[in-house]
Amino acid sequence: MQLASDILIERTPQQVWAFLGDPANVAKWDRGVARVEETAMTQRGVGYEFETVAHERFNLADQGRMSYRIKEVDEENGRCVVELTSTTGNARFFRQAEWRFDVCAEGGSSRLTCTAAFELRWHWLILAPLLYLKRTAILLDLTLLKAAVESQFS
Repeated sequence: MQLASDILIERTPQQVWAFLGDPANVAKWDRGVARVEETAMTQRGVGYEFETVAHERFNLADQGRMSYRIKEVDEENGRCVVELTSTTGNARFFRQAEWRFDVCAEGGSSRLTCTAAFELRWHWLILAPLLYLKRTAILLDLTLLKAAVESQFS
């Protein structure tokens, strides 16, 4: 299953890329993330690993921890792919999941496309219609990302 959305950000692709290149910024635009923690002291780029932690208001036993690894970085073509590596918590629903971020110039601005590509585990296929209905959540997060990027580089 793939869910995608895009947004025009009034900043250069280099500025958008710089913002996306810092995983700590995820907490500035992803409504479900309170903070980001490095899990391996490696240089950012392919292979870099981090965890997101949910807000306390969600009252999750595992603090809503999700683990990720940067799978691909193609700065020349404006693409970054982040794969889900955890299998517990909300990650238990997915056989595999990744998020693709594509940035391309559009005039003096940038078009950012976010694609969530995932396969549900067979016993969680019942969630597919619900996830499809919630596809607009990506655009809401991208709207927050746009505001964060534009304010950071004002």
